[in-house]
Amino acid sequence: MLDVTRQTYNALLEERRYAWTARRIAVTSAAQYAEITALRREDARFGAVYRECVDAVLHRLDLAYEAFFRRVKRGETPGFPRYKAASRWRQLTFPHGSRALKFNATQSRVRIPGVGTVGVRKGRPVPAFGRAFVYEKNGRWYALFECTGDPAPLPSTGHIIGVDRGVHVLAATSDGELLANGKYGERLRRVVRGHQRALETATERDERGRCINRYDPKRMTLVRRLARAKEREANARLDHAHKAALRLIRSADVIGLENLNVSQMTRSAKGTVASPGRNVAAKAGLNRAMLDAGFGLLRRLIGEKAAYAARRVIEVDPKFSSQTCRHCRHVSAKSRRRRRFRCVACGWSAHADVAAALEICRRAEMRLRAC
Repeated sequence: MLDVTRQTYNALLEERRYAWTARRIAVTSAAQYAEITALRREDARFGAVYRECVDAVLHRLDLAYEAFFRRVKRGETPGFPRYKAASRWRQLTFPHGSRALKFNATQSRVRIPGVGTVGVRKGRPVPAFGRAFVYEKNGRWYALFECTGDPAPLPSTGHIIGVDRGVHVLAATSDGELLANGKYGERLRRVVRGHQRALETATERDERGRCINRYDPKRMTLVRRLARAKEREANARLDHAHKAALRLIRSADVIGLENLNVSQMTRSAKGTVASPGRNVAAKAGLNRAMLDAGFGLLRRLIGEKAAYAARRVIEVDPKFSSQTCRHCRHVSAKSRRRRRFRCVACGWSAHADVAAALEICRRAEMRLRAC
């Protein structure tokens, strides 16, 4: 099923590209939908795949084109839709999952159209669901179900906090609480690098540096080991972010956050040949630390949990929040020295991250009153 859906995606993309480059004809989704219907009657292998999985492939291609034109309109790097290799196509989509995937009474087995009944290992009951996905990752198969849950409001605290995200600590609150940064990328770096060295040793290259034993069984085993190590790292980071977000949501009714543009913050400092960047190695290390901390991941989880718990998240302007004194509002870069903030105007001092969180909290209160 993966092979058929991948070939379908590539064929649909090839048809659209050829029609436009050769004859300046834009092939519509409706025309390709009719072609899929006709091909299912003629090709038994193609017709054996569940129809909605093939329809989802066409929808996925439409989304890729929409994203391409959206980036062109914004002046960003377009990134035209690409052909999919087998290593980059590991998912089956069931738009009406509840109609396609059927559990038994105990939810210990699930029936997948075109595959049969498969055993399921899960941690909690699966409620009523809509879309569903079956995908393979690092040699393991997973099922993902889209469910709609009613909000479960937490008891009101009548409290508002500001949260400053950082590298030294994952988050500092205006109440003075410091949430530790797990630094899982740094912790597991030795293990990951060991797998990387073993993989590089087993990789044979030609004179142009291309791998010539890509699909060698021994090499593929090492590839999976490296992928599993990176997956464990990501799972640990996600678990830590879930717990930190839940702790923040439970502590206040309103959470103030900086409106950070993480993609811009973690851009490379290399520059170009004509105008090379400065302190490139230091900036690369800072980028790794910020990505390891998971700024964007924590923000997303706080938003999701806040919506479910009937909490409110207010994003404020991050400019000079770490250089502004909580007491006298004096702004100076000299007030902050490493982990300590001491105002050069009034002498007020606090932990640097807590001082920034206090300023974020003040700005969030101002926005709340304005609303």
